[in-house]
Amino acid sequence: MFRWIPVAILLQYGFAKIFGAQFTILDSELDKPMGTVSGFWLTWYYFGYSPVFGTLIALAQIGLGIALAFRRTALLGAAGTVRLLGGIAVLNLSYGIAIDAMLIALIGAGCAAYVLWRHRRELTALFWKNGQDGAAPPPPRTRPRWVPAGVLALLLALAASCSFYTANYNNRAPTPLDGTWDVTAGSFRPPGLPGPAERVYFEHNRAFQAVLRSGQTWQTYHFEVDAATTTIRLWRTWLSKGEQLLSGTYSLGAGRLTIAGTDLVTGRPLVLELRTVPAHQLRPSP
Repeated sequence: MFRWIPVAILLQYGFAKIFGAQFTILDSELDKPMGTVSGFWLTWYYFGYSPVFGTLIALAQIGLGIALAFRRTALLGAAGTVRLLGGIAVLNLSYGIAIDAMLIALIGAGCAAYVLWRHRRELTALFWKNGQDGAAPPPPRTRPRWVPAGVLALLLALAASCSFYTANYNNRAPTPLDGTWDVTAGSFRPPGLPGPAERVYFEHNRAFQAVLRSGQTWQTYHFEVDAATTTIRLWRTWLSKGEQLLSGTYSLGAGRLTIAGTDLVTGRPLVLELRTVPAHQLRPSP
């Protein structure tokens, strides 16, 4: 059991990176001055900046998970897992990423450490000359050979499918408006902004999340789009919605977006004209 817990954690972490459920960055975070960005987004952007580096981390996690699944390679897998998941826990704590993620990493590292403890005689014999005279004999086989392979295959399928779903159907729900837009005409000042919105981010990597910027203030909202009727609605709180702030229609063409509707806070009609912001203006080239 202690081997399979970190196996499941490692496979989930690895496939999440491959399918884009981790190390994705929001345009609104890229557009902030570095001094205002949280430790979470600094870390996320750093590890996701290079696709090669992110993929290597993912492959290392999947490889260690597979190694832990088999008795012959469990010691090698456990040695790498303690270091990797322990490092993740330290990163989570140091950069304030997430308490639940830190706990998961600590549990995985602790289980892998227990596997190392069970092999303490072999490790003592390997690293200390005055240790044991020889490695302990392997424990007698108590289950068929196919059982670890079958459990591993199931965990691989679950981790891959869950990560693919999270990346493509949970984290993302693409709309025609996804991207960053500068407000070129019109005025809209929803609650939470010190002045009229100057830039609008319809986040591709966070389903239903819109971020509006005024000066050096970024405020998050919930938006929904119906492409069939070209309607758009905006609420005060991402995911839970709360107070509805805007209802209207939109039109797109040649990097231009026009939103015509009603400011539901003031009850006044509004027309916003926006121009797309090229991605290279937000994200430096690797």
